[in-house]
Amino acid sequence: MQRLSIDLGYGDTKVVVGDKIFKFASAIEKRKESQVEYDSDNDDVYLFKGRKYRVGDRALVNAISTRGFNFLLKYGALLIYHAIELSGLDKNEPLEIIIGLSILNWKEKDIFIDTLRTINVNDSIISPKIHLMAQGQGIYLDYVGKKDGLVCVADIGYNTFDFLVFEDGKPRQDLSYATNKGANEIITELQTKLKKRFNFDATEQIAKDTFINGYIMHYGEKIDLSDEIDESKEDYAEYILDEMKNKGVDLLRSATAVIFSGGGAYFLNKSKNPSNVVFSSLPYEYANVRGYNLLKIKEGL
Repeated sequence: MQRLSIDLGYGDTKVVVGDKIFKFASAIEKRKESQVEYDSDNDDVYLFKGRKYRVGDRALVNAISTRGFNFLLKYGALLIYHAIELSGLDKNEPLEIIIGLSILNWKEKDIFIDTLRTINVNDSIISPKIHLMAQGQGIYLDYVGKKDGLVCVADIGYNTFDFLVFEDGKPRQDLSYATNKGANEIITELQTKLKKRFNFDATEQIAKDTFINGYIMHYGEKIDLSDEIDESKEDYAEYILDEMKNKGVDLLRSATAVIFSGGGAYFLNKSKNPSNVVFSSLPYEYANVRGYNLLKIKEGL
């Protein structure tokens, strides 16, 4: 049976299929009928629930906001279909999907799974077998260091911050928590700065690209924003460390390892961290999906 491991991030979607590993922007743009008729370029454009959407890296300019969990409920199946297209899987063959969900939304996991049981895009119907993991479990499986005793996982995503605790390999749900204070905190702050300085209503995806690249193109002029962005990174790193200490400083002190990972881990790898803080293997943003892929190998699903 074909297998796809996927991490539906609010910023990027990460995918592993066999020896392929890739990501694309979790960007979805509604296509008006008149726009579709005028534009003969239909790459990455799909018919979904009676409307046409462009998905991925080429949908950044007019992308729908990815801020809330409802985005995943509404468009998760479409993102998965795009991943299937890019990976070259056969849509007519049986498929297993290993996917994660933040514990912030864990109470709604059944609803989430139901939205993925039947993927109907471009009049093609796929009914995959779904295996759900808590976001951060993949990072734990991917980590190659010592896992005895208490091991904490700090998964810094785009829209969520998940803190998972394992004791001798077993999850400690009573000590784990999640918040919505992900890396989007500094992306939305950058959106505000772009509006104030350039009168530019940038989408979250455009602001994210500006944040990553360190500059913005303004009427043909390349304007460096690296100083402002570096300052935002330092502020966010300080916030994350304070948040973990406030939630349980004794836990952090006694942990064998505190694993930083996810796309937001790049903001903390130059900060002054406690001695038991370690980082997942690079690239950080792929750690969850790499771990999901290991699970299918170990457990055979």
